[in-house]
Amino acid sequence: MKFNVLYEGAFHFNGSKGSKKFIILSLLLSSCGLPYCHKVQLTEDDLSWINHYHENDTILYKSNHNNRDTLIVKRVGINNPRNTFILDTEDQNWIEGDNEYYGFAYVDMMLKHSPDTFSIGFEVKRNDRKGKLINSCIFCEWDWLNKKMDLVCVKIGRKYYKNCIRRDTTQMEHNYGEQSIIGLKEVIWNKKLGLLQYSLENGEKFMIQK
Repeated sequence: MKFNVLYEGAFHFNGSKGSKKFIILSLLLSSCGLPYCHKVQLTEDDLSWINHYHENDTILYKSNHNNRDTLIVKRVGINNPRNTFILDTEDQNWIEGDNEYYGFAYVDMMLKHSPDTFSIGFEVKRNDRKGKLINSCIFCEWDWLNKKMDLVCVKIGRKYYKNCIRRDTTQMEHNYGEQSIIGLKEVIWNKKLGLLQYSLENGEKFMIQK
């Protein structure tokens, strides 16, 4: 599963002054027949959501029922403009209207939850240099797509975890891919650790073992 393919063509301007200036500039460049490409780079801080993962990493989770799951990293991808110079199209097909290049990074993983395996993917992207980072996630039979990064501090046991995304299934959509049903209830994703904890409808909670 190449996770980022789900989001092609989903980018749009947010009406900011910077976006309006680019639209005016792009019209001027287009009328002169010059190639151009609007680009937004992921920052090092943005990439910290992804770059702690590496292909073939194996991460263990233990539940409050003393069961164990295994998460295996299958693919990590970073697609980021090398610069923001508008006249450098970076191989974008600007003649056919492909003149926007927004940085994104993703991780594809496989969760072994006996007796089945499930697909999990997480992506961050930036389509506004000054705006909030955008995140998307596929988690078994559920997903959330293109959500602005709203972070919370989560207490698990006696420990507090800052910079977390916390979503239950009332804040997700059904992912109708061909995979089994895990019975998900909630996902907690942490900036430093990645998938921190996931909870199931039966009350079982799986916590990262690090």
